[in-house]
Amino acid sequence: MTTSENQPAEDWQEELEALADDELATSSASRRSFFWLQTIAFLLGLGLLVFVIKKVGLQPLFDALIKIGFGFFFVLAISGTRHVLRTIAMSAAVPAEHRRFNFFQAFAARLGGEAISFLTFTGPLLGEATKVALLRKRVPLTYGVPALVVDNLIYNLSVVFFILSGACVMLFTYHLPPLVSDTLIAIAVIAALGIVAAALAASRRIMLLTWIIDLMARLRLSPKVILKRRQHIYHIESKVYDFYKHHPGTFFAMVACNLLAHVSSVVEVYVTLRMLGFTPHLAQAYIIESLTKVINFVFAFVPGTIGVYEGGTEVVLQALGFVAATGVALALVRKAGTIVWTSVGLLILTWRTLPNAWGRLLDRSPHLRRLMDSLVLSNIAHRPARTAVSILGTGVGVLLIVFTVGLAHGVLRERGRRESNIGAEIMVRASGSLSFSGGSPFVLPASRAREIATIEGVRAASPIGQTLDRSDTGFGSRLIDGIEFDDYAKLTGISIREGRKLTGGDEAIVDPVWQQQRHATVGSTVPLFERPFKIVGIYEPPGGGRIKIPLSTMQDQEGSDGRASAILVACTDPAKQDEVAARIRERFPDDQIIFTRDLPELYASGVPALNVFIKVVVGVAAAISLLVILLAMYTTVTERTRQIGILKSLGMSKSAIAWVIEQEAIIVSLLGVSVGVLLTLIARVAVMRMTSLTVEIEPRWIAVALGVGLIGGSLGALYPALRAARQDAVDALSYE
Repeated sequence: MTTSENQPAEDWQEELEALADDELATSSASRRSFFWLQTIAFLLGLGLLVFVIKKVGLQPLFDALIKIGFGFFFVLAISGTRHVLRTIAMSAAVPAEHRRFNFFQAFAARLGGEAISFLTFTGPLLGEATKVALLRKRVPLTYGVPALVVDNLIYNLSVVFFILSGACVMLFTYHLPPLVSDTLIAIAVIAALGIVAAALAASRRIMLLTWIIDLMARLRLSPKVILKRRQHIYHIESKVYDFYKHHPGTFFAMVACNLLAHVSSVVEVYVTLRMLGFTPHLAQAYIIESLTKVINFVFAFVPGTIGVYEGGTEVVLQALGFVAATGVALALVRKAGTIVWTSVGLLILTWRTLPNAWGRLLDRSPHLRRLMDSLVLSNIAHRPARTAVSILGTGVGVLLIVFTVGLAHGVLRERGRRESNIGAEIMVRASGSLSFSGGSPFVLPASRAREIATIEGVRAASPIGQTLDRSDTGFGSRLIDGIEFDDYAKLTGISIREGRKLTGGDEAIVDPVWQQQRHATVGSTVPLFERPFKIVGIYEPPGGGRIKIPLSTMQDQEGSDGRASAILVACTDPAKQDEVAARIRERFPDDQIIFTRDLPELYASGVPALNVFIKVVVGVAAAISLLVILLAMYTTVTERTRQIGILKSLGMSKSAIAWVIEQEAIIVSLLGVSVGVLLTLIARVAVMRMTSLTVEIEPRWIAVALGVGLIGGSLGALYPALRAARQDAVDALSYE
């Protein structure tokens, strides 16, 4: 069977579909085995990722990723540039006379194909087929398939050259251990042999795939389905070899686009490392990108190269002198960018395939078609703007509940966690002086610390003063600790990492987290109590208030000379803190004894005014949901008076009509709760990124918000539902 150059695209489509059917019939067992092998590879890669993250530690990764912040969008734009350049190269491979698509259509096809390549076990094979399918209405298959083959060959050759050059740069730039050096030499040799083989094949016009098919046929190893398509494969190989002959300018333009795509990848690595706080050389970024391409090539069969990419990047960066956490953080940031563009590709595929798929699904499922034809869903879809407003109104109510509670509990629990992480097991306060909403009163004699230190089982005791000051960000407040540095350091074990300790006056020390957030340095100032305090040191580890000043300075500020908010007590044996607390209570029966282990929950649950405020917020949210649904359903009933009359004349009962209205309200309420939770997550990310506040999303309050939304929506729809049920059929039919 021969194939002419002008064979219609429909014939090619039939051939490709027949090829798929034949393969399905002849090799389903082998594909099942392949699927399970790749599933095992995916699970092993996932296990490797967990192992790498566990070895590096979560906190170093979080610290590194926080440094990226909104810079991630810049990284995302750089990776998008790479897709743009590859799209230009892919478009150029299609002959101009058959290029009946614009850039955005080609860009969408590329993203859709890359999404399949990234997520599926079949990798690039199915991904390239997806690109062909997305463009098949605009490019005949007889030209589209060879164009994609040419595009991939040129790109892969540029990758091989890039890997070869990166290996050589690393070999000649760094003094490497023998194992690393030998590995790089092997990579360079294999890459060089690949380039030489490609050059020989091109110069002698070797039809490699056709030759392999013929060889397998002689050995009686080739499946019949492949032999039947030999002529098509030969046709594609011929077109690939003819491309340079007929389009030399386009060939070099594609080479340039692919090289620029590699340059953008190097820039992405360089910029990401700069955002992580390093000053890398361009040669390092070049080496990192070239060697990670080896990882992507070797482990292309692992979906998303999960685990192997992160572990491989860690090894590469360690060889270049970086710490392990930097390599994993770099890999995760770049993987996140890939996932974003993959998500865009999936949206494109969904948009292109959903209408036909939905129609086929409705044809195959009579029950689903009856559901879509139901009054409830048709009513919701009839007024999309009103439905959207109702959903948003309910979502705002959910946002009020979940976000407000999350903010209040998050801030208080964070304060409790910080105060419980200072190395003291017991906190002694004056009776009734524990404050959950602000600074604590200075009523306890500071000299009591020396008395408590003499009690059996007490290792150290130190007075502390705590007060709140307005945050310099203009949002919220911040906790300030007043300490006697020597006693406090003896108890908590803090040390000065940079600068010096507190001595007196308007001085302050800060922890490394606050320093990084404010880009502060020793010698700079921080406004406290409406006057500047000089930062004289950076202390570690963090605990308690992030800013600490001399206790004497805070006592002067509060007008409480010789007094403190609390006495911190560290036990010789923390396991016996209950016994030590009993001795302190026996010695000072009027004082309040608090275990620091209980502080997070005490702060979160011990504020009566906060609990009242939360109840008010829940009530307001319920009222919003009720009123929004009431207005929407009342308007709906009014507009559909004639339809309700028709339903009643057809025999529909009052309860059935009321239940239709209630069902619509319940569905809108459920959608509103989902939107509200999504808005809460977005608000949480924004607040925690822009301020020092902590927001904790609690499942219990999501369930409360769900109940409030459903109950409010159901009650709001009750009156409109009863009104619709009570309408007279004759009057409703005559309604204008």
